[in-house]
Amino acid sequence: MAIDRGRGGSMRQSQMSHNYQYEKPLGEKVKDCCRFTIAFIFSNVGVCGLMVGYTFMGALIFQHIEEEKTNRTVIINPEEVRDRTIQKLWNITIRHNVLEYSTWNATVTTIVCDYQRDILDLLDKGWDGKSDKPVNKWTRQGAFLYSLTVITTIGYGHIAPKTDEGKVMTIFYTIVGMPVFLLYMANMGDILAKSLKWTYAKLCICRRPEAKFDTSVVWRSADATLRAPGGPSSYPQDSERAMYNPGLGSEISIDTASWSGGQAEEKPDLSSVNIPISVSLVIMGALLYGGALLFREYEKDWDFLTSLYFCFISLTTIGFGDYVPGLRTGDSYNADAGFIYCSIYLMSGLALLSMCFNLMQEEVVHKVTACLNAIRFFKRRETD
Repeated sequence: MAIDRGRGGSMRQSQMSHNYQYEKPLGEKVKDCCRFTIAFIFSNVGVCGLMVGYTFMGALIFQHIEEEKTNRTVIINPEEVRDRTIQKLWNITIRHNVLEYSTWNATVTTIVCDYQRDILDLLDKGWDGKSDKPVNKWTRQGAFLYSLTVITTIGYGHIAPKTDEGKVMTIFYTIVGMPVFLLYMANMGDILAKSLKWTYAKLCICRRPEAKFDTSVVWRSADATLRAPGGPSSYPQDSERAMYNPGLGSEISIDTASWSGGQAEEKPDLSSVNIPISVSLVIMGALLYGGALLFREYEKDWDFLTSLYFCFISLTTIGFGDYVPGLRTGDSYNADAGFIYCSIYLMSGLALLSMCFNLMQEEVVHKVTACLNAIRFFKRRETD
């Protein structure tokens, strides 16, 4: 009975301990939440979301700052400028008549230059050449493109802050945004590079016939190396040995753990596949060509060379600003759609460009390492 009571007591004690679990204090919960949030932000999905969210936040801020200032202060009256210029020309013509041609010519030239400056000032304020109301460049799409071009250091210059608040905000926004963009480029380049490696390995490498080696040739070479003064230290590793066969003229990689029936079966590692430089160049060319077709189709007054030039200047972050989508005037033209196309092309194109640069760098390092290993191998054979 004592044993039974002891068992019952232990069971009740375990149930009580199960019901009254340890509850973390508030400080520990806050720390765990912060650690989880930081880990998610610096993950691949978190970095992409951070990039898009930060750019969208900047667009809302700049739109709020600049749009109110523009709508409140800008007054567009092109007819007044035109009528004033015509009246000046008429007065000068009556005063000097055609007999004083030199004086009349000099005065008219000054008046026309003033008229040109007035028109340029109206265009800078947002006049599209037709309506008397200024064109609002600080729409949500235009502000998003401005925020994106600022942190990517492209900076077209087609839209810029006019207020002191907007200029100060641009400075602080860029200081924080440039590290976010660099982190986005690194993560997206790594993700796309791994995806391309996996695809390339599945499509190209895994379809090749299985490599089969002449075991007698390999083991004769291995015995000769074992009897060399360098001994077993001349092998790169014990499980994977690299031998150079002069008869085959190439380096043979043998995995001793995969030998079965006197043959070696090659199993490529999909994560360590090197993409040829030609593949990266093809992707970069396709990126430029596809962008040129897109902007030529949307921007009717751009030819193919102009569109290709714009794509190259944008992806290299030069950004002269002489050609910018969304600035063409017309009744059927949607400037906001041009801003959206440009923003999507920049975000995806810069990520693909980062991927190509990473793959090309890995391929160059691989080639240089292979050349150095070959040089060391031949020097070792000469010394042996």
